[in-house]
Amino acid sequence: MAGEVRNRSRSVHELEAVLPMRAIAIKEIRATTQNVTYEIIPDKVIVQGNVHKQVFYVGEDNIVHHFPETMKFTAMVEIPGARPGMQAEVRPEIFNIIAELSPTGDELRQKVILDVFIKVTDFVQLNVAENPYGIWIQADVVVGEETVQFLEAQDITMASPAIKIAEIRAITQDINVDVSPGQVLVTGTIHKQIFYVGTDDANRHQSADLPFSVAVPVAGARPGMNVQVHPTIRNISFSLDPTGTILSEEVLADIFVKVTETGQVAMALGSGPLIKTEKIIGQATSEIIEETTVTLDRLAIKIRDISASIEDLRSRIIEGKVIIQGVIVKNIAYIGEDDLEYTQVARIPFNDFVEIPGAAPGANVSIEPVIRAVIFNPNQTGTLLSEKVVADLLVTVTETTQLPVAIDPYGPLLKVQQVIGEGMAQVMAEVVIPRILPITIEFERIMIPEISRISKQALVESTFTLPMEAIKIKNIDASIVNLVTTPMTGKVLVQGTLHKQIFFVGVDNIVHHQVEEVPFSFMMESPDITPGVPVTVNVRIENIIAKLLPSGIEIHQLAILEGVIERTEFHVFQVVVKVEGPGVTASTVRVRALVDRGGVPTPAEFNVVTDVTGPRVRSVSRITLELDVVDDGIPHPVPVSVVTDVTFNW
Repeated sequence: MAGEVRNRSRSVHELEAVLPMRAIAIKEIRATTQNVTYEIIPDKVIVQGNVHKQVFYVGEDNIVHHFPETMKFTAMVEIPGARPGMQAEVRPEIFNIIAELSPTGDELRQKVILDVFIKVTDFVQLNVAENPYGIWIQADVVVGEETVQFLEAQDITMASPAIKIAEIRAITQDINVDVSPGQVLVTGTIHKQIFYVGTDDANRHQSADLPFSVAVPVAGARPGMNVQVHPTIRNISFSLDPTGTILSEEVLADIFVKVTETGQVAMALGSGPLIKTEKIIGQATSEIIEETTVTLDRLAIKIRDISASIEDLRSRIIEGKVIIQGVIVKNIAYIGEDDLEYTQVARIPFNDFVEIPGAAPGANVSIEPVIRAVIFNPNQTGTLLSEKVVADLLVTVTETTQLPVAIDPYGPLLKVQQVIGEGMAQVMAEVVIPRILPITIEFERIMIPEISRISKQALVESTFTLPMEAIKIKNIDASIVNLVTTPMTGKVLVQGTLHKQIFFVGVDNIVHHQVEEVPFSFMMESPDITPGVPVTVNVRIENIIAKLLPSGIEIHQLAILEGVIERTEFHVFQVVVKVEGPGVTASTVRVRALVDRGGVPTPAEFNVVTDVTGPRVRSVSRITLELDVVDDGIPHPVPVSVVTDVTFNW
């Protein structure tokens, strides 16, 4: 049954690493998974990856040291029905980290337990049953599919005379498709590798490329639809002329084409296959009316044409709303004073939002833009071009889920991912880190100042009633006034007023002006804030998105504010200043920097280690810091690569 955990397995990996000194306490161990890959074999999925750990421990010098380490893990889960070529969703999660320090501090034993969740799916075609009161999903509806067989012949001049053709291998590559009504044109290249025996009895190789073009009829196909193409080489026949210099060959191939269209289906639930699909949370359409004046590169005596498209669409979900950003790209063709035609491209950024109840961060968003009209006067002259673009944005919010479907042989045919099975493997990796002596390492804690920045976005929504009917919004100028901050424990309350000046065009075609005052408040969190200690918060207006409602007397506005807390923080970097031991050579440079003296930044001049070499050096960790090097002739800090930790093999 899908959803059931098929198997739990545990494997233990042992590694040996070294610490430069005895540990008296473990401060923290952080672990993440990296480079996760999977391979599907019959009825099983093998998952491999790395666990990267950051071990922070307190040494005998009462300084916190850092020890990076990477381990490999492997998990195998039995999933009946899994086959190579299917898809797998793999989610490894760190379940627990157990660290035990021996009483003497000589050994640190670590156990990292991972839960590896796997879901295997396969693309299938299903005729699903519809139900107007069922679950609305967004999926690929199959429009049609067709297989066409074609034969391509080619005469190839051999690079050197051949006495025998041993083998010819062929693959298709560089596949492109062009969809027209009722037809898909597939173009590509057949890449061939020819292995032959030359007149000198040497085995030789030669490659050749053969372009091809095949028209595949698919009823219902239209431009803009989705196309999948699967070419297959069926047979290669060839003959060599008596001179061994001309190779005649024929390649027989199949082209399978499937055309789909992203659509919405009210699906009935049932006892059929379990599918992974996109459940629709909500949908809304926003109309964009973008009116601008474009400055042309040269004087125009006539505008021949303006075409527009929408690119670089981005979206961000907040509770109940989707904020949209994009660029309207205009291709302007006009006639210059010399009666020649010129083209110019204008890129106009835009912002908008739609309200979709139930939308929340983490959901998926798809946006379908449609240009409705490009309005302009073709008889405009000069260098300033006024034009207007009207477009619709269809915004759909979905969430990935899995549902059991009902099958209906007369229902719509969908291309979906059927859930083959899922399961979880638990993997435990165990590592023992012993202490190594005799090595002497001394550290210094360098404090480098940096301006920290804590920011938070806040949304201020309002609807303003105009004193008269408007036909468009000209612009809105806004500023922040009466800003007040109230520090609390770990947070600060920010309050103020959004002062807006609204300029709109009335039905009398006159620009009118109104003032709106909108109070706002939001909370910003920062662990260093305490009551009674003044905090400086800067609030800026990031954007204001305004829409004139159909009534013409109300303006719906969404102001995006950004609050910023800036303060100078000191970042502490522990660096190596001395390394001594058998067979160890350390390179140093003298620097001036602020060092940590009881939490107080204190100027000091000292040596830092830039490299450590020796036959027993296992690894050297480095970091690049901006430091003032003594007697380098440069009056300001320069980048210096310094050593932060060293491990050894003994």
